[in-house]
Amino acid sequence: MKMKTLPIRNKDNRIGVRRGWFLPLAVLLLVWWGWTGTARAQTGTRETVFVLLARSDPALLAQVVQTVQERGGEVAHLFPHRGLVVRLPDGVRLDDLPGVALTSAGPVDLPLADLYGPEARRLAVAWNSLVAPAPAEPLETLSAEGGAPYNDALVPPDLPPDGGLAASGSGITPGYYQTSEFMAGSVAVGIILVESDGSIDPSTEDWTEDEKQQVFSEIVSALEWWASREPRANLSFVYDNHAFNPLPTGVEPITRPYYDQQYWIADAMQGLGYSSASYFTAVRDYNNALRNTYQTDWAFTIFVVDSSNDADNYFSNGYFAYAYLGGPFLVMTYGNNGYGPSNMDAVAAHEVGHIFYALDQYYSAARPCDQRSGYLYVENQNSQYGNCALNTASIMRGQITPYTLGAVDPYAAGQIGWRDSDGDNILDPLDVGLPVTIGQVSTDGSRAEVTGTASITPYPSAFPYHPSVTINRLTGVQYRLDGGSWQNAAAADGQFDGVEEAFQILLDPLAPGAYMLDVAAVDSAGNVSDTYAQTVVMQMDAADPELNTVLYLPAGESGLSAQAAAVEGVSYSPSRTIAAVRYRVDGGPWQLAQPKDGAFDSGYEPFTISLAGVPAGQHTLEAMAVDTTGYSELQPASEGVQAGGGSSYQVFLPLVVGGT
Repeated sequence: MKMKTLPIRNKDNRIGVRRGWFLPLAVLLLVWWGWTGTARAQTGTRETVFVLLARSDPALLAQVVQTVQERGGEVAHLFPHRGLVVRLPDGVRLDDLPGVALTSAGPVDLPLADLYGPEARRLAVAWNSLVAPAPAEPLETLSAEGGAPYNDALVPPDLPPDGGLAASGSGITPGYYQTSEFMAGSVAVGIILVESDGSIDPSTEDWTEDEKQQVFSEIVSALEWWASREPRANLSFVYDNHAFNPLPTGVEPITRPYYDQQYWIADAMQGLGYSSASYFTAVRDYNNALRNTYQTDWAFTIFVVDSSNDADNYFSNGYFAYAYLGGPFLVMTYGNNGYGPSNMDAVAAHEVGHIFYALDQYYSAARPCDQRSGYLYVENQNSQYGNCALNTASIMRGQITPYTLGAVDPYAAGQIGWRDSDGDNILDPLDVGLPVTIGQVSTDGSRAEVTGTASITPYPSAFPYHPSVTINRLTGVQYRLDGGSWQNAAAADGQFDGVEEAFQILLDPLAPGAYMLDVAAVDSAGNVSDTYAQTVVMQMDAADPELNTVLYLPAGESGLSAQAAAVEGVSYSPSRTIAAVRYRVDGGPWQLAQPKDGAFDSGYEPFTISLAGVPAGQHTLEAMAVDTTGYSELQPASEGVQAGGGSSYQVFLPLVVGGT
């Protein structure tokens, strides 16, 4: 079993996830925050606000996050344990909270942030880059992907054989290799810079503080770009940030071919405590640790290599930015060929698309129109390589303009899971089934108890060899009696937060009668069970615990003649099969009621009694059930009706309200 990892403050005063350390206080925040990732997108105008805490404090951050949720807001970016970017409804403020140093919807005055230390300034600079970005370097000529002749979307070499992904999971939640199946919900992002120490290769590059800050700011901007494209995805990001404390390696990465990443990535991961014969396994272990630590839906890692002193900002074999389809990581150089550091956000946004299975669309990638990818297995019909169905700007074509325009074509959007086939405002991968099973119904005196189970059925994956998974969580089970108002059931374990939950419904007191119980589940994406689970709750009369009958008489209705009037009712028994229902009017001869389903043959039988031919006036109607053994109900149901030609009929208990 892998040792669980939690955030720690390292000796060099940075926050990070390292193997084998625990910080129990952080769990209060991280577990709570993790379940909010798939909540249905909020409606109405929202304001994006930066919140800086006066100190790094997991418990304080947990309280702020909880308050954001309680006030109708959402977390967009979380920087443990010092700050966050939130989206708040109009008029909602957070500066009244204890421990909050400042909140701002616009640029932050950096001298003010400096009062709270270097970490506060770094977050403030990243925030300012979001709301007031500096002009990017102009690019006079830039071919697709900055002139790179290579396909920058690579296939991970460590995937198990076909079908192995299914074996890697546990039930219907994403498994070890499934850390970015579709772009929705909460995402943990590891940011890792490496620094050569000269032990193997001559050290030709050295990160400066300004460069490290720019990398961090550009990455946050790239992820905010994605979060802003599709509100229904409800994207949120939490950062495990090693940008300001680069990890050592013996090689100088930029002077080597890209595939020598096997050396410097292995060095970096070992520096975080993740050692493995395969550096891919080490990164996957790290990603899964991030996902477990921060209780997010997904996780991936971004590696950035310094290239400030390199003439072309390429690795020695011509690569400068690439990602593995479906993760576990992407790589960029600081200069990214002709893009330059100030356009790193555009490059990062493109590569993040690959992390969630979007394919390249620029010509030199040679991705044909009919190639499919992603959880929904969508074609690449905006590719420039071929006569495709669409030809429009898109982030997956590279270049700067699509990023500036905020352009994601519908085919790339479909590949990352952004499709709403039925128009219900829930993206397909989140549009799950919520079956409910009613287990046991028990009665005791004047109370009844119903137990059962609710579960999630994932939206089916169309991606070959990729099992169907869900990031949704159950958030409640509700019930109603006889079509009345919905009420909340109780979770058997105290909280609805899993993919399968036992529930309990306590009806106390419950008067004698037969009640139709509807039960439905709700989840974190806003789904409600398409089909309600139903059962009849029978509360027997103490005078006759074997057979009971109830008459349902409409009150206050008018315009029904005696010849057309009818009364409905139900006979029920927990242990006997009903064979007939008899009725009489004013003590007259017993007659047979009509079963609504065509036959009396069960323990629950709705029936109809015709009042055709009943004279106008007040009458007493009685009904009783008989079972297959000939046993008759001991005390017939008895109600009063008002009937008559052209008059109304209604319940009278005990007085008659006459009609005209």
